[in-house]
Amino acid sequence: MAEQDWPVRTLMDRLRPATRQELLGIGALVRYPADRRVIEQGATDNHALLLLDGVVKVQVTDESGETGLLGVRGRGDLVGEMAAMDGRPRSATVVTCGDVVARLITSKELMAFLHRRTDMFVELITMLNERLRWVNDRRRDFLARPAAERVARVLAELVGTHGTEQAGGWVLGIPLTKVELASIAGMKPRTAEKAFSDLRKAGVVVSHVRRDVLIPDLDRLRRFGGM
Repeated sequence: MAEQDWPVRTLMDRLRPATRQELLGIGALVRYPADRRVIEQGATDNHALLLLDGVVKVQVTDESGETGLLGVRGRGDLVGEMAAMDGRPRSATVVTCGDVVARLITSKELMAFLHRRTDMFVELITMLNERLRWVNDRRRDFLARPAAERVARVLAELVGTHGTEQAGGWVLGIPLTKVELASIAGMKPRTAEKAFSDLRKAGVVVSHVRRDVLIPDLDRLRRFGGM
């Protein structure tokens, strides 16, 4: 795979060319169909998955049984690295959003690689730090912004990273429900419908058809979210 093919700001994009090539040579190639749970919250296995193609969603279930979406990961990202590094039970569930191709890397393989390639270690820590900052940003949004603005900010970031531009605007292209999208913004299911209704009334989200959204003007969506 050509170097420029890796999406910007993913782990693979950040690595040196030699480190990328070596990383692609460890682990085993695996393929998963849509809607497959490839990592299960609470499980004690400890492999990581380097995503080569496709998208997954990361979700967590609380003690009451309610499930919320933490984020979306795509080609070039690493998932499951926390359990691979610390050996503790899985903190979240990872579900495929379509066909996914990945390299399954054991904890032993990953730790040996991190010892050999210090740039991989540095970039992995940087990536984890950015994910933590993203979670903290969502918490601040929860305190400071109304529901529709919070959803707009989440949508703008997801579409900016994973979406594609078409004739009528931008589409996310990932089958996520309104409830899942709203849960990233820290809101309960009953609030999701109203938030999307407000976005439609404002003209920044046209529809949510077949679990996808159409954004006529991405810059306008960002302005609506105060970005």
